Amino acid sequence: MKKSILLLLLSLFLGACVNQPRFDSPAVATAKVIKSKNDKRQYEYLILPNRMRVLLVSDPEADKAAAAMSIEVGSTSNPPGRQGLAHFLEHMLFMGTEKYPDVDEYSSFIKRNGGSDNAFTADNQTIYFFDIKAGKLEPALDRFAQFFISPLFDAKYVKREANAVNSEYQLKLKEDSRRIDAAEKQSYNPASPYAQFFVGNLDTLADRPGSKVRDDLIAFYQKHYSANIMGLTVVGKESLPVLRAWVEEKFAAVPDRNAKPYRPGKDELLYRPSQLPLEVALTPLKKLHKLTLAFPIPSQRKNYRTGPINYVANFIGDEGQGSLYDLLKKKGWITSLSAGGQNLDDVQGLFNVSMDLTETGVKHVPEIAEYMFEYIDLLSAKGIEQWRYNELKKKSVLDFRFEEKAPASSYAMSLSGKLLRYPAEDVLRGGKIYDVWKPELLSDLLSRLQPDNLAMTLVDPDVKTDRVEKFYKVPYRISRIGSRDLKLWQEEKVDAALVLPKPNPFIPDHVAIKPLVNPTPVPVALEKEPGDSLWYQQDEQFDVPRAVFMLNLKLPGHRNTAKKAVSLFLLVDLVKDQLNAWSYPAQLACLSYSISPTREGLTLLIYGYDEKQPVLLEKVLAALRHPTLPGDRFQVYKDKRKRSLANKALDRPYRQILDERTRRLISPAWSPKQKLAALESLSRDDLQDYATHLFDEAEVQVLSYGNLRPKEAEAMNALLQRKLLSGTRLVEAPALQLTIVPRRKTLTYRYDVDHPDSAMVISFQGNDKSIAEQARWRLLGHVMASPFFSALRTEQQLGYVVAAAFSETDHLPGMLFLVQSSAVSAGELQKRMEAFIRDYVAELESMDEKEFAAHKAGLVAKLLKKDDMMLSRAVRYMDNLDRKRYSFDFRKQVADEVSGLSRAELLAFYRQNLLQQPRRLVVYSPGTRFSAK
Repeated sequence: MKKSILLLLLSLFLGACVNQPRFDSPAVATAKVIKSKNDKRQYEYLILPNRMRVLLVSDPEADKAAAAMSIEVGSTSNPPGRQGLAHFLEHMLFMGTEKYPDVDEYSSFIKRNGGSDNAFTADNQTIYFFDIKAGKLEPALDRFAQFFISPLFDAKYVKREANAVNSEYQLKLKEDSRRIDAAEKQSYNPASPYAQFFVGNLDTLADRPGSKVRDDLIAFYQKHYSANIMGLTVVGKESLPVLRAWVEEKFAAVPDRNAKPYRPGKDELLYRPSQLPLEVALTPLKKLHKLTLAFPIPSQRKNYRTGPINYVANFIGDEGQGSLYDLLKKKGWITSLSAGGQNLDDVQGLFNVSMDLTETGVKHVPEIAEYMFEYIDLLSAKGIEQWRYNELKKKSVLDFRFEEKAPASSYAMSLSGKLLRYPAEDVLRGGKIYDVWKPELLSDLLSRLQPDNLAMTLVDPDVKTDRVEKFYKVPYRISRIGSRDLKLWQEEKVDAALVLPKPNPFIPDHVAIKPLVNPTPVPVALEKEPGDSLWYQQDEQFDVPRAVFMLNLKLPGHRNTAKKAVSLFLLVDLVKDQLNAWSYPAQLACLSYSISPTREGLTLLIYGYDEKQPVLLEKVLAALRHPTLPGDRFQVYKDKRKRSLANKALDRPYRQILDERTRRLISPAWSPKQKLAALESLSRDDLQDYATHLFDEAEVQVLSYGNLRPKEAEAMNALLQRKLLSGTRLVEAPALQLTIVPRRKTLTYRYDVDHPDSAMVISFQGNDKSIAEQARWRLLGHVMASPFFSALRTEQQLGYVVAAAFSETDHLPGMLFLVQSSAVSAGELQKRMEAFIRDYVAELESMDEKEFAAHKAGLVAKLLKKDDMMLSRAVRYMDNLDRKRYSFDFRKQVADEVSGLSRAELLAFYRQNLLQQPRRLVVYSPGTRFSAK
């Protein structure tokens, strides 16, 4: 609803539906839920008398509670002529209920109490979810339940939310992902609902003679929103009996309308057999070269214990030596490859192989497809082996055994969907297991991945097109794949360069939790001197055989010109490319690395099972210090980086003005155009010289945390010193150069974006980096976020993107107000935004102490939220190190300051820093719709 959610979440929802009891039966607790041995939470699966499936999760240690409701209906159920109705309904449920009629009551309550809420509509699934501080779950559930019992569908908000849906549609008109999807829909069977436009706009949601959209909305709700196709997950600190009592009390009134999930008839399948094989060619707005080879397959939900899709995708998507990716990369034809599938419904699914092509690769699409079919033939002939299946099974068992907690909200969301797909005992592990070896299922799936069952999509600026899609105006062409290509692809041969993976050497053999050695509550410095420090803590909470080795390198002068800035990114691209074939098996074994350029240098992260981390670290450090930079790969990645920089001009306007805001506040900084100009002249020799001197001097911060002893941490640090930093002069790097806006001053910058919408960000800068400033700005952001959204989006309908939030630039706190609008000009936007800021002081003045205390408590709960996973704790520790907070309690210090703030103090701060003596920076784009007026 309010944010775009990746539809890849649907891949979590594989499996089979559970058996359902009679409507008149009491609430039924079914089979025991299988959980990880590392999971200390308690679970109960039950089915209410209205046939709603429920999973209760009791976590006494939780400081965040959450709930999610998944409904087995989505955009495929839109009635004829009402495209977008399911999506529109999702919006309207937030617009008040009979018990809580205030349109802002639900979201304001959630946000006031340190939570967040959202929803999204997919093809056959709609999910609503929230999280909140643990002590406020019961009243939040009461408000949440009313969505599914007595929504108002208030007529005065119908037009407004139709505008919101239209704004969302307008916002993404220039997004190539939407445009590609829209063009592909034109190739589907016209009788399939998947071929329809799903988002909705003012035309599809307009009133018509004899058909008011509100009436259609209510009819859709009453037909499809039924307890028998709903799955509810509730995560809370309370005991299972308490959670059960709350759910039974609040959700028993959700009606069971005996709804039927969408199941396609034989004439509604995604493709008619006579349509395939086919090719869709389309022109993107960005400089993209993409190839997707898609195959319709039978739904594999019932086969989840074998996992055919995951098994086949594991090999086709492999990036190790001898893989399809490795061969095509060496030919200079692709820069990425991924494989996977999804079950569209209980009848059908799709298996996709997607690639990013090089400019050369676009000229070799038939050969690329030929190699892919050769690899599929190899996999069919030699890859269905039980030892390979058992290796994947061993890894899946290991990962489930040592599974860490996910954040409450995402956990509830994924489980609510799984309730509709898996039986009770497998709801936690569904989609993650390889339990039953059935080679015939693997062979059957591979038999579907054949040339005569292919739907191919080519995305390239230079393809020939002959028509234009209606909603996104994308030029495209649909054609049959020629007999010559088909004959070539059907030949039985396998290139000698294609080989199946060997046994994975990175799957750990010894996975023991090491005995604690002098445990400490926070990291301690094993080494600390100017320019160099090693911080260490042995984990005693998460009980997993994993560790984090995190390196923050500050490299003075590494990007003080645009040429150096692009050199760093290109170098990182090439180092990753150099390591890829060797490191990919480690990634599959849940031992991964990342190298990321920062404003001050580089961060390097090694994370996963600890046993073989030194092997991975040594190889990564050697590649960083002595990159090979082959000329052909240099050109491939230089071209890719050029396309990426050129495509920045087509990002959404609000993203571009936010980037410009950052560039105006931190120097040196370079625009995409400046970087693109610098990249044009960059040679391989230039990059080699840059790499040679990159580590001449550095400030080094290392954090070693997890299932490691002190000597192991010191040994990995010694490896760092020996392999990367030998000869490096250790220094204390200078701080970033921040632009400090003078008091009572507004710096205003215009940044033109080629997009119809106007966009504006008004940014307020803090006075210093103290805890007191942090607390006040964070509390203002917390208090103002919901009313700003309500006033400018819900009431004034200015646009889909509306936000007020706390912000930081190099740890200097502040706040920003952001709107992207298809409705008014930038000048009018500024008037409306400034009016809100000016008038909101009255709201603060009239706010009672109880509400103010609730806001403070909600923010404190956010600040003091426990770390869910080992990696999130390591990131928090590194943030404290970067702030030079060696007590590692930055968030607690801010929380304590927030707790002590009075309303009068916050009011005085507001008046001084937002009204009387503000430090303001404004960046706007006028929008092509308005700039000509």
